[in-house]
Amino acid sequence: NNATTAATATTYEAIRYEQCLEYHRSLLAEYKRKWDYDNTDSRIPTTTGWPKHIPNDDEISMLEFDYRFAPPGTKYKDDLQFRIAAYYLQQTQTQTQTDGPDKNNHKGFLLLKNLAQHGHTDAMTLYGLVLNEGRSVDADPRQATVWWTRAAQQNHPQACYELAVALYTGEGVAEDEEKAVDFFEKAAVMGHAGAAYMLGDCLLDGIGVERDRAEALEWLVAAGELGHRGARSRVLAVIDLSDAADYGEFTDASRQSFKNKKAAQELQQEEEVKWTEEDVTKLPTIERRFTIGGGSRNPVVLQRRKTIIAESREN
Repeated sequence: NNATTAATATTYEAIRYEQCLEYHRSLLAEYKRKWDYDNTDSRIPTTTGWPKHIPNDDEISMLEFDYRFAPPGTKYKDDLQFRIAAYYLQQTQTQTQTDGPDKNNHKGFLLLKNLAQHGHTDAMTLYGLVLNEGRSVDADPRQATVWWTRAAQQNHPQACYELAVALYTGEGVAEDEEKAVDFFEKAAVMGHAGAAYMLGDCLLDGIGVERDRAEALEWLVAAGELGHRGARSRVLAVIDLSDAADYGEFTDASRQSFKNKKAAQELQQEEEVKWTEEDVTKLPTIERRFTIGGGSRNPVVLQRRKTIIAESREN
């Protein structure tokens, strides 16, 4: 019957997890050696480094010169335009209030919009971020997801990640945990460290996917190998047999994720009394069992999800 099948699946999941733990515990010393927090060579930039290769003040003049004479309609010229647009968009406003809007920032916005409209996937993805954050324009999360969807259809890793985040939180698009996991996985397979971190977290809790702690650990290890220090901290926290261990050089903000999660679960026990029995019965069973429950409609859940997303964006 269904109860027996579920019990068998749970037992199998637990056995696989213990086997996975045993394997990775055998590699603990190697992980500590490779993931030395003080070793700058191990610090591979993750999603906070996107877009990459934004020019600095010393480079922009030469790039604009090259752009002026680059053959039109070429990838080289389009990539130059993207880098120039990204440079101007990141500039802080230097003019006074009486001078009006930052002209450089607006220049970057127009360059980016033009490039996005011509199908440049980096530009489409960054344009979505600009719309979502309301930079140089009123915030429009719905339209942001439209641009991320277009770029994700062309297998752009960052666009897949951003679209997954929107689906995960229900910002700009209807919440869909299963689709969010699909896009996190799509980006993770393409080497996106933040997406691998998020995929591991979803698998760990069974959000949008059947709970699989062994697979979760594998993706967190993958994120760690890609340079995500938060993932490294979580892996070490799981495979080290001493729960109270001080991880020394591995200690960072993300290392507290397990403690924060436990605190959130305790807070949820208080929050659940505010939900009616009818509300609770509508929630996915797997999320009630393994997370603090309620999907992004629950403010406690939404805050936790945003916290995990912020961790996924950290180096």
